Amino acid sequence: DETFSFKYSPGKLRGNQYKSMMSKEELEEEQRVQREQLAAIFTLMKEKSDTFGEMSEGDMKEQLRLYDI
Repeated sequence: DETFSFKYSPGKLRGNQYKSMMSKEELEEEQRVQREQLAAIFTLMKEKSDTFGEMSEGDMKEQLRLYDI
């Protein structure tokens, strides 16, 4: 019986646990990409308001806080 020790287990860690494992550069890059993705999502939601309904940027940020994003 061999026991393996992994640095992390994908799917089992919360956002803050991943952040503590990242270097400063990795964390900055992750935050940059996240901002770009959120901007793209918000733009799509505004363009498709008939599908998603009217939502302000503040509304979206409030929803994201529920998911620790």
